[in-house]
Amino acid sequence: MPNDVEQETPVRLAYIGCWYKNDMYSHNCSNLVDSLRTAGMQVDVVTSNCRCFSSAQNFSIAKDELINTNCSAVAIPHAPREPGKKHGMLKYLAVKVLRLDLILATARGFLYYKRACHADVIHFDQVLEAFGCIPLFIVADLASRFGKRVVVTVHEIDPIQKKHKWLNRMYNKCAEVLVFSDNMKQQVVALGAAAEKIKIIRYGTVIPHLIPADRKQYLYFGGHFIMRGKGYPELLDALALLKSEGMKISLVIYVGYGCNGLEEAKQLAIRKNVADMIQWQDFYTGEELAKVYQRSKACIIPFTGGSARHPLTCAMVNATPVIATRAVDIPEYLGDLGIYIDGSAASIADAISEIESGRKNLSVLGERLRAKALAELDYNKIAQELSAEYSRISGKEQLLQIQPTAVA
Repeated sequence: MPNDVEQETPVRLAYIGCWYKNDMYSHNCSNLVDSLRTAGMQVDVVTSNCRCFSSAQNFSIAKDELINTNCSAVAIPHAPREPGKKHGMLKYLAVKVLRLDLILATARGFLYYKRACHADVIHFDQVLEAFGCIPLFIVADLASRFGKRVVVTVHEIDPIQKKHKWLNRMYNKCAEVLVFSDNMKQQVVALGAAAEKIKIIRYGTVIPHLIPADRKQYLYFGGHFIMRGKGYPELLDALALLKSEGMKISLVIYVGYGCNGLEEAKQLAIRKNVADMIQWQDFYTGEELAKVYQRSKACIIPFTGGSARHPLTCAMVNATPVIATRAVDIPEYLGDLGIYIDGSAASIADAISEIESGRKNLSVLGERLRAKALAELDYNKIAQELSAEYSRISGKEQLLQIQPTAVA
């Protein structure tokens, strides 16, 4: 017998998630996958076309819309739960009468499992639509029948889960349920998930270098549904208040690809006579994302619902102060470092006025936010933590080491 101890093979992970290159969910997914690979894991990405894809209605995928082709892509049409008639009456009736959306979501779940079942652990990024609760239910159910281990990260609660509570038993079929805040943990527990299965992790971020820049603008992220839970009308009213007092600021608004309500939002800005203070942009990624935050005096997050994690973490790591409500996950990330508001137009305007007057020491606040992000939000640190969880869940024990991130 040789004396050498046989080296453990790395955990093989199948990661089911969004791989569309212009989306905040794929921004999170791809960066985490890169960090997991750096941590020594074998990661196979399984994805599909969803509403954002130009090929959403087809059995095909426009490959140039993917982050890269290093993935297994399930090409199957996407049918929205509430269809319009722009794609024809036949498709409209197929969804309304035959519930084609549920049929396709179920088929997508089976195909996801087929592409992922070779792995030691299957990780499902739960958001909506192509990565909603129906495909997750299928994957979790099949995995439980065939002795496979599933970890799910809950980014968003699918509306169908609230209507059909029995679907939530899928969480108890999973080895572990990951959430990004205690706020989300309470929501998932309320749906029927076992609290002991839920682990809170941090929504990560890439650590960019800080480059000296004049911070002259303000920044706001509209997400995929700018008119829903984002405090957008109140933000416009705040701009109108400032303008009436002779103060004009520059506000950059960027959104997720295919943002719902975008044209309505632009028209509302025109009607409120503040369109001249706004610069509209598509979703930023990579270096451009860091640049726009590092050129901003503050990121404004007057959210009342949804997920504020993307703008929050981007602001923190780029030393950008945050004007925000205390809704959803926000206070769990900012702690006492937020410029908190009650969400009203007057409170937003007051916070901006305080910054413009120089009464807030933005430099010190930004430094403290950056330090908090380095300690808590680095994808590489999160990947190391997750690698240990996957190793435990799969039954493989190994020492996974990563190199520390070089930062400015």
